[in-house]
Amino acid sequence: MEKQKQSKRKLIIILMFILILIMSLFIIWLLVNFSDRKTIKTDIEVSDTQSSIDFDPNHHHKEEGYTEVMGFGCLDIDKDFPFIYLINPEGNEVYLSFDVYENEEMLYSSKLIEPGKMEEFNIYECLNAGKHTLTYSIASFDMNDKTVLWSGIKQKQEISITK
Repeated sequence: MEKQKQSKRKLIIILMFILILIMSLFIIWLLVNFSDRKTIKTDIEVSDTQSSIDFDPNHHHKEEGYTEVMGFGCLDIDKDFPFIYLINPEGNEVYLSFDVYENEEMLYSSKLIEPGKMEEFNIYECLNAGKHTLTYSIASFDMNDKTVLWSGIKQKQEISITK
């Protein structure tokens, strides 16, 4: 009888160890794959809607050509926290511009933002109370020639406004 209890205890300890190991590996995987920043390749083709901007697909900013953009998670907006912060991470070597839309209506268009700088946008004043889905159209531009578009990406964000 005592041997059975010891065997059960050993089995439970082994199963707990395996469960903890699996959970640890899952947490590491989440941290690696879902960081706050996303990376985009800078050789994305330009859409027809941006045809007025010069784009040279043979001109690459860097050998590997990557630009960091901020990630957008769910956000609660109220009178004490009315802003969305549009950030160009410090390590970039391009200007970033942000166009913010809700249902294809442009709410805000930023200036070209230098690396390591940010621009505030008061979303609280633009929208009514409730849940909203914003779309960010982010474009990167050459630091030497602001008319040369490097890449573009669109990201969505869920926000909730309390008034």
